[in-house]
Amino acid sequence: MFKKTAILLSLVIVFLYSAIENSFAASAEIRNVMKIQRMGGYVIVINYETHDTWADGLLFKMHCKFNTEELTFVSSSLNNISQGWHKTEISISDVIKKRYGSLKEYKLELYSKGILIDTKSGY
Repeated sequence: MFKKTAILLSLVIVFLYSAIENSFAASAEIRNVMKIQRMGGYVIVINYETHDTWADGLLFKMHCKFNTEELTFVSSSLNNISQGWHKTEISISDVIKKRYGSLKEYKLELYSKGILIDTKSGY
């Protein structure tokens, strides 16, 4: 009896967790990321899509590996985003490039209301 109850409880927890996780993941997703060299620095162009009628609390966090250092850049929080395709940019100045070298790789994370919902990496 105890074994059946434990299995049933475990299944219920897994289903509830996946339902909650999918509801956050469905609110927005990163479609593609491009690194562009501009005026000595870099611009990371981010195309993303929102699925809800209105999305609030979207935040992009970019982890960058340069020749000599690893740095993290964060966008400002995006609110009142309507459903559809959108574009934003994160700029890295030429001073960062001169000080730490070329951008070797990066990982972009998308947060919705403080919860990680999508990631993309680039080299």
